[in-house]
Amino acid sequence: MKIVYCLPSTHRMGGIERIISGKANMLSEMGHDVVIITTDQQGKQPYFRISDKIKCYDLGINFDKNQKRPFIKKIFYYFYNSYLHKKRLKKLLIELKADIVISTFFSEMGLLPQIKDGSKKIVEFHFSRPMFRFTRRKGVRGYIDDFMMHQIIHSLRKYDRFVVLSHEDADNWKELNNVVVINNVCAIDITERATLEEHRVISVGRYEYPKSFDRLINAWALIAKRVPGWSLHIFGEGSLRLVLTKQIKDLHLENSVFLEGASSDVGKELSKSSIAVFSSIYEGFLMAIVEAESAGLPVVSFDAPCGPKDIIRDGEDGFLVKNGDIESLGERLLTLMQDDGLRKEMGAKAFENSKRFTPEVIMPQWLSLFETILKE
Repeated sequence: MKIVYCLPSTHRMGGIERIISGKANMLSEMGHDVVIITTDQQGKQPYFRISDKIKCYDLGINFDKNQKRPFIKKIFYYFYNSYLHKKRLKKLLIELKADIVISTFFSEMGLLPQIKDGSKKIVEFHFSRPMFRFTRRKGVRGYIDDFMMHQIIHSLRKYDRFVVLSHEDADNWKELNNVVVINNVCAIDITERATLEEHRVISVGRYEYPKSFDRLINAWALIAKRVPGWSLHIFGEGSLRLVLTKQIKDLHLENSVFLEGASSDVGKELSKSSIAVFSSIYEGFLMAIVEAESAGLPVVSFDAPCGPKDIIRDGEDGFLVKNGDIESLGERLLTLMQDDGLRKEMGAKAFENSKRFTPEVIMPQWLSLFETILKE
């Protein structure tokens, strides 16, 4: 089976790049012919390992460059780049003769159904519909956003399947009849399960607005003095690093809260920790929760849409907290920090529950989907 993935690039360290690279490698190892098509690779090397068996093509569109242009030029180059994208993508797909082509909901999403290359088309959605609600602009621009959502729905109807990551998000797309739920696959390399003895709390994510680490730091400020010796380590990178650094300093938390930057071995960092915590405003799935559970960590998270509710079994392998309730987030952390027995009990259940997301469970679901739509 020839399977093609379309995404902007593989050189970034984001979650989509990690998930797609991992699945592509697994499918390739199973004997499938896997191809990755990018638009903005810019000659850079993939951040995550991609098997030598996988063919990678870059269309050389470079949509990113358009963000820095003046408004008028931005409009012109948007249409010009879209024209180039469709032309080059169509030519390549006709040459490849793929069985399955998968959009990751970027610039190719509106184009793929128009390309008659004989392949079945799938959209793999790594965000969630509530994201559009949180990012909807005010005033006239809000009406533009509503129009764009109408266009998105129109495009999604043309696909053979629309894959979302959680049952919670599937309920948000009731106007579509091609929705399928397949959770993200967890393929992180955990060489050693956490002992949960270290007085160390971990969080992982980009230092950007959706992750809302400012709320986590505020929650930590409420409990820090009650648990001397414990520390919070936040791994990631992003535009809000300086803002978060100032917040930590203003709250006098320099000795217990650390912005660690990006890590090339998150599994190792999870294994050295005892609790994982997440404070996102909204999510697509929040794979970091599954990765934390696979290391045997109990997890505390805001019940943000969408994802945490599909992963965490509240009171069993961690705690779900009402989104935005900073005081309760701190109190749930405190409970696990002060109760060694409960922490280890929940950690053991987290480890077992994480097996729902292993390649052995998730990849057969993808293969079954491919085989089903190829017969239609």
